[in-house]
Amino acid sequence: MDTQDLRHPRREALTTLAALLAAMAAGYFLLSDLMGGTLFAHENWDSYTLQTWNWLQGRTYIAQPEKYEYLELAIYDGRYYVSFPPLPSVLLIPSVLLHGLNTPNGLIIAGYGLVAAALAYCIMLRAGRTPAVSAFWALVCVWGANTLWMSTNAGVWFQAQVLNMVMCLAAVLCAMYGKKALATTFLALAVGCRPMSAVYLPVFFFLFAWRERADRGGFVKSCLAQWRCLIGPVLIGACYMAYNYVRFHSVLEFGHNYLPEFMRAEHGQFHISYLWPNLKQLFAPVRFENKRLVFPLFQGFLFFAANPLFLIYFLRAALNLARNRRPGALGVLLFAGMAAQLVLTCLHRTMGGWQFGARYTCDMLPFAYMYLAEKGPKKPAAWELALGGMAVAFNAYGALYMHFYG
Repeated sequence: MDTQDLRHPRREALTTLAALLAAMAAGYFLLSDLMGGTLFAHENWDSYTLQTWNWLQGRTYIAQPEKYEYLELAIYDGRYYVSFPPLPSVLLIPSVLLHGLNTPNGLIIAGYGLVAAALAYCIMLRAGRTPAVSAFWALVCVWGANTLWMSTNAGVWFQAQVLNMVMCLAAVLCAMYGKKALATTFLALAVGCRPMSAVYLPVFFFLFAWRERADRGGFVKSCLAQWRCLIGPVLIGACYMAYNYVRFHSVLEFGHNYLPEFMRAEHGQFHISYLWPNLKQLFAPVRFENKRLVFPLFQGFLFFAANPLFLIYFLRAALNLARNRRPGALGVLLFAGMAAQLVLTCLHRTMGGWQFGARYTCDMLPFAYMYLAEKGPKKPAAWELALGGMAVAFNAYGALYMHFYG
């Protein structure tokens, strides 16, 4: 066979990926243009840049906090601290060294969106999809969800969530390539963006053990043989704990419990009394009244309308069951992880606060996506194409709506 034929699939895959990223980059530019140039601006709601700058000055706390009263800063022992996990600040070190407090965070968060799309593309490619189909699913995963809006705004909350998606998709890709220790390491890094991502560490650990149980002499022995998967999480977790202890004298406290809004709340940040009202809010409908769409801007609304990849996941899982296709360990464990995260999300007092859609649920998207990659058909059905197109259109609308009216 001609060697040129062997190189053709790789060349097609790389060309399609380049075309996808170029189209998305152009999309970010056009959205930014409508929004007044946000892509090339510094977003002042970026607490991470401020934290990194203070680190480089030798402080773990925020100096001159009176200048930053608009930020969500934790107050402990008379000092002010960034109340979010630290990984995004670590990645900002080169940019802060170059730009100081005026980091180009609009470009940075759009870059995270592009990296997420590239990872999502590679996941589907690894699962046996064609480059064109892989590009479709990658676009739906990143731009057919609230991550489109979040990746046009470099506020502290959105940097954490989009970077969390990057880390979780990287974990999924590594798992699909059999790089188990690297997969759990990426999940541990994701915890440094969004602590609830920790629920997927046991999901992946037990999935790896279950798949190797026959070769390892049983499930228990297979679990013991997965010890390498714990090295990265233990080391990274130790770093998080040390940083937390230095700031708050607690290895588990990232700082949110010391935000004034949660210190004033009767039941604090997490409580069982929040569960039912928040769960109902996740199913709040989008209405059409007075010739306009009407939806809540706080606490979220119908999560699978704003993030239709979940609807595709539910329908595809139901179709597989109807056709006697067992979910297997992958389907059961991923569903358990997402269910656990959804319950934990609904135990949170604000459940995301100001948002388009239900942005906290976006943290589950990489795992619904993993199921679709492993258990879905090679070609998307017509209804999946339709829902995917609608998802991108609705979230482009949402990004513009939140900028001008939110």
